[in-house]
Amino acid sequence: MSAAWQFYISTLLVYLGVNVIAGWALNLQFGYVGIMTFCFVVFQAAGAYVAAVSTLGPSSAADYQHYISLGATLPWPVAFVLAGIAGGLLAFIIGSFALRSIARGLQAMVMIIVAIIALDIVSQDVGLFNGDGGLSSIPKPFSGALRLGLVNYGWFYVGITAAICGVVYLVVHRVTSGPYGRRLRAVRENPTSAASVGVNVRKETMIVFVVGGVLAGISGAVLVGYIGAWSTGAWAVFETFAYFAALTVGGLGNNAGAVLGVAVVLTGILQGVNYLPILGTGELIGALQEMSLGILLVF
Repeated sequence: MSAAWQFYISTLLVYLGVNVIAGWALNLQFGYVGIMTFCFVVFQAAGAYVAAVSTLGPSSAADYQHYISLGATLPWPVAFVLAGIAGGLLAFIIGSFALRSIARGLQAMVMIIVAIIALDIVSQDVGLFNGDGGLSSIPKPFSGALRLGLVNYGWFYVGITAAICGVVYLVVHRVTSGPYGRRLRAVRENPTSAASVGVNVRKETMIVFVVGGVLAGISGAVLVGYIGAWSTGAWAVFETFAYFAALTVGGLGNNAGAVLGVAVVLTGILQGVNYLPILGTGELIGALQEMSLGILLVF
């Protein structure tokens, strides 16, 4: 197999692992509890950003990119943990006001507004987030110590991603299996009835929302650790709807279904159209992605 094909396949596998982690996180929030987390991609973005600034070292006014500097170059496991904490903390802050009402429609409206405001702030604030320029030259785990080539490092990172996926699955399976998983499904199906038999709906919803935020932050950190860059443009609201479509295809409240949906929608359809021959204008690929996603949801 040629080096180009190996690089392509390893990159696709890393993206698959990242999306599987994110799919499990959203499946916790939406599939098991029914939270319309239309700001889900914000948790990913926050995790990716924290992982990036934790490894980039100090920032100065003379640098070509500006960010909230932690003043240190932390090892990648610590950066990934901090990314998860950032995602969970942000989920707690948003959940403290977005989950006050058990009305799903109201929750959805609040969260999509949060997502739009967050993207606008990050895109415009050059001093803290470098605006639309994003961040680059983010150190990759072990890249300097191992001195692997581009292809070999890709396969090495596939192993790191697979190991993290395994740990995340154990966490998700622990949360969703047994009596606690049935309690979460009861909250999803009828929160009023669940509350009438003693379930603290607000507490259970917040716990799952925060755990999902932690896992989303980790997925963002895994992605930024591989591509070595962070961009605000990749965290638009459309990305959240792509995950919702994946869960809808795979089946809500089903961890294996989340993997299937991610593989079909995010890896197959959305990544597949990127390698079509160039036709028409440069905006055609993006339009095909959105049309494919809409047709699939209607179907």
